[in-house]
Amino acid sequence: MSKNTKLTRSEIKRQDIIDAACQAFQEFGVQATSMDKIAELAQVSKRTVYNHFATKQALVVYLLNEIRTRTLVDVDIDTTYDPLRSVESKLLTLITAEINLYSCGHYIDLTRMAFGHFLYHPEELKRELDKVMTQETAFQRYLRSACEHKQLNIPDIKFATDQLQNLIKGSCFWPQFLKIEAPLTDEQKHHIATESAAMFLARYNNK
Repeated sequence: MSKNTKLTRSEIKRQDIIDAACQAFQEFGVQATSMDKIAELAQVSKRTVYNHFATKQALVVYLLNEIRTRTLVDVDIDTTYDPLRSVESKLLTLITAEINLYSCGHYIDLTRMAFGHFLYHPEELKRELDKVMTQETAFQRYLRSACEHKQLNIPDIKFATDQLQNLIKGSCFWPQFLKIEAPLTDEQKHHIATESAAMFLARYNNK
């Protein structure tokens, strides 16, 4: 939506609800936040909240997709290949963005909430995942550009992206999601990003 487009009353209320949910989830945690609390913070009726989001889980899923899109899809990073900048340096920037998303405590809390719902609604989970899979990330756009400039040789960009994401999530998301490891330090994140970029280039570098 254009910044110059005037929002309708309903759209303003929806945004107020989203902002209130973000505030409440961060302040009280996802599990402890009720729809009543969100309505109170948004200064709307509980009925209005439910008119926009049928369940708290639906609101959580919306926020997860919004965070992911903002961080990985619409991220303000030039994704065209730049001959003045090494592929390794650019990969490191993009990988770090993914690590920062998946290791974020707020993102992990929201995901736990969503999984608690989707565990009993696998068809709904598949629909949401299908929506996510149709979005080309900044990382994928850069890989495509680097391949076009003969800097990388990647037969299947989606497969390569999935490989890297699984590598990242294995250290930066799942252990924290399951609460079997502590949140990562900045030093650990940097180490994982550097080693992941090196491993990726060892397989797909065209030189």
